[in-house]
Amino acid sequence: MSDRRIRVILPLFGLTCAALIAAPSAGAALVAAPAPESDSRSSLVDTKTPHNAKPLARGKVKALVFSDEFNGTSLDTSKWTARDWARSGTVPPDTWSYDPANVSLNGAGSLEIKVRNPAANTYTGGLIDSQGKFDFTHGTLEARIKVPPTNGHLGAVWLLPTGGLAPGGVYDGTARDGAEMDIVESNFKADQYSATLHWDSFNPPQHQQSGAVATAPGLHSGYHTVGLKWSATKLEFTYDGSVVRTVTDPKLISQVKEYPLLSHEILDQWADGSIHDEVFDSSSSFYVDYIRVWQ
Repeated sequence: MSDRRIRVILPLFGLTCAALIAAPSAGAALVAAPAPESDSRSSLVDTKTPHNAKPLARGKVKALVFSDEFNGTSLDTSKWTARDWARSGTVPPDTWSYDPANVSLNGAGSLEIKVRNPAANTYTGGLIDSQGKFDFTHGTLEARIKVPPTNGHLGAVWLLPTGGLAPGGVYDGTARDGAEMDIVESNFKADQYSATLHWDSFNPPQHQQSGAVATAPGLHSGYHTVGLKWSATKLEFTYDGSVVRTVTDPKLISQVKEYPLLSHEILDQWADGSIHDEVFDSSSSFYVDYIRVWQ
């Protein structure tokens, strides 16, 4: 039988039963209520994440091992690094880069990743990742996101292998030794997005990929939850708890540690028309309400 005391609030005096037991007489001091139990979860789990938080996508999970609710005023650098990198693949004369100045918490409980046009033919976005701070093999990842209206915008939730796409410089022709797993790339104006795997290399001729377009009702209407259920034998990409892509080919399923990334960029090849006509303000930002990983 548990020794936890039953606490009943007496409406007249506002005293608990525990307090009354400890104070039989009017002149005796009342005993303070017990302190709440400490949070025994991993330090990589946000203390603001509810203890009963479960994935929208049903399935067996053992424990929450990583989360960020993006509250507060600054990025948690024990979990994330905001990158300052040039971005290849832009269409000349445009240049493009990831700029840490575009990454912030919006004060309303979300990560905001902006895109900017600071000078003619110059564009910046943002990327954060947990490389060297958190990685995992197999589990369920979910992120609640709000994607930008897409004219060249690409808001993304993805994973990269800790050891790279071709560990030891060996191109083995499979994703088993690591793959880029794009859980969402919001590269469509319609309510759909790309869910893609890349492996062996980002460059030809070694580069290989397997892509699919997920139907996502209401994607551009507000926040929605995207996810990946990753086991040794199956990948299930999910949208608001429903499976939108399934991969069972063993050659396409990573069996190594991978780490999460959150990013936003703008590229001509994704635009209907030109990104030069795009408006850059808070309405064109990519927002992440939370990210959580269970194993």
